[in-house]
Amino acid sequence: MQQPKITHLYQSLQQSVNRRGEHTAIFFEGHKYSYNQLNQNVNLCATCLKESFNLGKGDVIVLALGNRPEFCSLFYAAMALGIIVVPLSTKLKSADSHTILTSVNAKAVFYDPTSQPWMATLEVGKPSHLVSLADWQLMLSNADDQKVIQPVQVATVAADDIAAIIYTSGTTGSSKGAALTHGNFIAALTAYQHTLQLTEQDSAILPIPICHITGLSALLCLFIHIGGTLYLQPRFNAEEILKTVSHHKITFLHGSPTVFILLLQAAEKHPQVGDYASLRMIACGAGHLNVGIIERLAQLFPATEIRPIYGLTETSSPASIFPVDVRSSDKMGSSGLPIPELSCQIRDDNQQVLAVGEIGHLWLKGPVVVSQYWQNPAANQQFFHDGWFYTGDIACLDQDNYLYIKDRSKDMINRGGEKIYCIEIENLISNYPGVKEIAIVPSHSEIYGEEAVAFIVAHRNKPLVSDNILHWLSNKIAKFKVPSKIVFTTELPKNANGKTDKVALRQKLTQLTSQ
Repeated sequence: MQQPKITHLYQSLQQSVNRRGEHTAIFFEGHKYSYNQLNQNVNLCATCLKESFNLGKGDVIVLALGNRPEFCSLFYAAMALGIIVVPLSTKLKSADSHTILTSVNAKAVFYDPTSQPWMATLEVGKPSHLVSLADWQLMLSNADDQKVIQPVQVATVAADDIAAIIYTSGTTGSSKGAALTHGNFIAALTAYQHTLQLTEQDSAILPIPICHITGLSALLCLFIHIGGTLYLQPRFNAEEILKTVSHHKITFLHGSPTVFILLLQAAEKHPQVGDYASLRMIACGAGHLNVGIIERLAQLFPATEIRPIYGLTETSSPASIFPVDVRSSDKMGSSGLPIPELSCQIRDDNQQVLAVGEIGHLWLKGPVVVSQYWQNPAANQQFFHDGWFYTGDIACLDQDNYLYIKDRSKDMINRGGEKIYCIEIENLISNYPGVKEIAIVPSHSEIYGEEAVAFIVAHRNKPLVSDNILHWLSNKIAKFKVPSKIVFTTELPKNANGKTDKVALRQKLTQLTSQ
């Protein structure tokens, strides 16, 4: 019997509940949650959201709970009611979250005070309901004891209704919220399922932040969609990942190059961890997987396919997927083929489509591509044209339609999958007393791929100490955004237009590190 067509994420969950009710959906810190138990928790959450908070279709909630079952249940409860979810990183400090919290006008914020105690005194973007993890758990417990749980009255949710707003630095420096519809998600899940040939027998670990597009779309929603089993890891621990793969016979891992570099390092330190024969596939996105890492992964996981992926928040995760094990292909260095129904164009600066093999700006169009940034008409006008999205990446397509990403927008730093936009950090450091000029450039990192380095020109008679600046920064922004190094210089090089010449700064940094 043919399954009915799925148009929204709550239907995706229900399909798996009907097929896989007693099978494990989520495993967290020794506790198993079957699909039936997950569904009960979702129903309970939906009842509380509706009855206690009077939330319904079109309302916005923020989930700053990290990789926990409560996030999963709340997310799908929101999907059932047509509520829009804004996932928020538990790493962010108050200043980092300012733009997001002020722009989304959330009715409720759910947060973990152990990660973000400042939320308790939230003033900027303060919602009607500010709910700590402990308070939410107590509310659910009381509701369950009183048997107030009701069958979910599912809202009328269309494929083009917004499901989530995920904030990304993008390519302009200002934080932009990609508005992902239910249809965007379903198209992404379908592409992953069929291209990677994932089934309900597969299992995976979620070791990366669930608030990011890979964690949310390519792991949580994907494995709920296929009826598989997902092991939530509350914080990244490379040795624990290896133990879980070995002990629970994990079949699929998806992460950034940094994740796999750290796994390789952990395996070298703990060679006795176990057997990885169950792992049939590795998917790697959020950065280029170089040949050296591929070769080392092949030694650690000799029976495992390695599949590079290119994707964006704005493509709901996948844009291109390597169709076979990269080690068996002469296309190594490519990010694979565009997923089904996704059109790719390489354009020049005048938006003219370039010929095969020519390098230019990558534009995308298809059902996984979002159609807007949340309440940001200036960015929408810049990045969306006639159904096409400008990625800001430099790329080319070969004669077989394989996609090769050559570079990113020039000021984006990718630290292990975490995006750092230079202007944001420059603006912040420029406020530090004694700083005259500031420029951020990327520095090579063996573990993270790239890290931020700050070049600072101090005001005359204002001596500065790098440790003092870094400590000041650490209290204002997430740790991954703090520069790994500060270089004091007498002046910043300028180009003919009077702008800071970052190419020259990168060259200077190379010279400094080679000395």
